[in-house]
Amino acid sequence: MENLVQIKSKSKPNSNKKSLFIKTFGCQMNMYDSDKLEKILEDAYQTVASAAEADLILVNTCSVRDKPEQKLYSLLGEYRALKKTNPDLLIGVGGCVAQQEGQNIVKRSKDVDFVFGTHNLSMVPGLIELRRNGSKPQVAVDYRDEWEDLPLGLSDKSRISVFVSISRGCNKNCTYCIVPTTRGKEVSRDLNEIIREVKIAVHRGAKEVVLLGQTVNSYGLDLNPRMKFVQLLEQVAAIDGLERIRFTSPHPQEVRQDFYDLVADNPKVCRHIHMPLQSGSDRILRLMNRNYRRQRYLDIIAGLKERVPNIAITTDLIVGFPGETEAEFQDTLDVMRTLEFDSSYSYMFSPRPGTKAELMPESLDAAGKLDRLQRLQALQAEITERRLQSWVGQQVEVLIDGPSSFDGTKMQGRTSQNMIVNLESSYPSLEPGHLVNVQVNSSSKYTLKGLIV
Repeated sequence: MENLVQIKSKSKPNSNKKSLFIKTFGCQMNMYDSDKLEKILEDAYQTVASAAEADLILVNTCSVRDKPEQKLYSLLGEYRALKKTNPDLLIGVGGCVAQQEGQNIVKRSKDVDFVFGTHNLSMVPGLIELRRNGSKPQVAVDYRDEWEDLPLGLSDKSRISVFVSISRGCNKNCTYCIVPTTRGKEVSRDLNEIIREVKIAVHRGAKEVVLLGQTVNSYGLDLNPRMKFVQLLEQVAAIDGLERIRFTSPHPQEVRQDFYDLVADNPKVCRHIHMPLQSGSDRILRLMNRNYRRQRYLDIIAGLKERVPNIAITTDLIVGFPGETEAEFQDTLDVMRTLEFDSSYSYMFSPRPGTKAELMPESLDAAGKLDRLQRLQALQAEITERRLQSWVGQQVEVLIDGPSSFDGTKMQGRTSQNMIVNLESSYPSLEPGHLVNVQVNSSSKYTLKGLIV
């Protein structure tokens, strides 16, 4: 998914607690892990808005894209001055870079007090205690086959939309992807824990849940007895008070007829599917070890659109994969024109250490990759603008999530298709979590505008 940066922040900290600052890079799974860290530490720490205020800084890293180590050490360099002004400050590094690099991080940076891997969130309080008691810098990057024992629910924040992880790791072994190395093999979470966590979130005000997994629709295949992803969705949908269900990201290889039926027939499942394509070329898909081909992907999307005509489809795309020719790049653009993705996350290929693609000879330099990325993104911008324009004049159901980023006196929300709608007028009684019908009056490059009906 798209590289994101999220800063966990709260208002003025409680004087009885130490202060915590978490900086998160990467995908929704990393955001979820940061939420869990905040929950694990909430008895002793309260989050603050800046690193300068913190007694404890946690950096949750991502290794999906190029040069993640450089980003980490650059950030640690910024935090070095804070240690001079606050000798009690501790710095911990977690996430995928931590899982990869482990001991190397504390060897390279004396500012790091402890390192924890993607399977070791529950060990963070112990690592903090050891370091505060004078132990040497700590490193915990051990794999575990079972699901880690973490507290249910998130920290004491009211949220309209919440992430809930349903599986960890991946068995697909795409040749460009480091996730099987950093997060291990796929392990499904216990159904009862998932249901309890969703119920807790709903009790605290959540109206929407986003179910997370590297290949979310292969959930349950490792359980005994086995369970289908659609069975999990049915049980989540039965929770009273939950209005919407999203999930990311399904893998085309695992799509079956029951998947179409559920998306079409269950009103709580959002009319938005994020289905990674990566390339429109069969040869490149084979080199990527994606386990499906162009026509299979086209058939899946056609099946979804046949059952749900107003569904939004988004995707992931990689340009400049080793050996990709101009004609094969055009194959990707051709699929984009055929399917008209509502939006896409697109990246230049960057070799990740330890992956098979790292050893493949590249045919493009950085400038060539950038040229293809820019052409692809220009096409996507045209398609996205046209797709948004098609909603003008229609009525849509909007889940209000808070003040508009353009005008704080007005509210914004998202449609079932995950499109942002900014309200054109202020509605004093409107609050986050309300579901309203909106007449769409205009569109921009990225959002819609309208009035409550």
